[in-house]
Amino acid sequence: MAEGYQATKGNVETFLKEVRNILKIPESRLDIMPREDKPIEYSTEYCLRDLGFETEDVKEELKKLKLSEYVECCPDKRNRNSRDYYVFSKIYNQKQVYIKIKIKSYDSKVILCMSFHYAQYETTRFPYRGKEVE
Repeated sequence: MAEGYQATKGNVETFLKEVRNILKIPESRLDIMPREDKPIEYSTEYCLRDLGFETEDVKEELKKLKLSEYVECCPDKRNRNSRDYYVFSKIYNQKQVYIKIKIKSYDSKVILCMSFHYAQYETTRFPYRGKEVE
């Protein structure tokens, strides 16, 4: 990602804690954005269907994200005045899944999931892999 940057370890840990805390609240909301500008096999809809995931399953998976799965941060190109996305990568069914999320609203308790799809390009850069206590 051309505009990607590495957040500090502490910032990533704080972000993950905040995401977990928001998603634990029954009134919280997870907005999963469909992306139609990619080949179908790299779409969120295809990936979720292939994994048998519903929105609640994605919520649970986001709560399990680890520092070692962090890849980078990137700005929201569609809304430059909003928070940046945090990008993670996990393996499901022996395939790498690209996950891009941000906290859309602390007040309304909304997490925005822009991407949850099989990776079109393999990610090999994990800046904090092996640098966490699990």
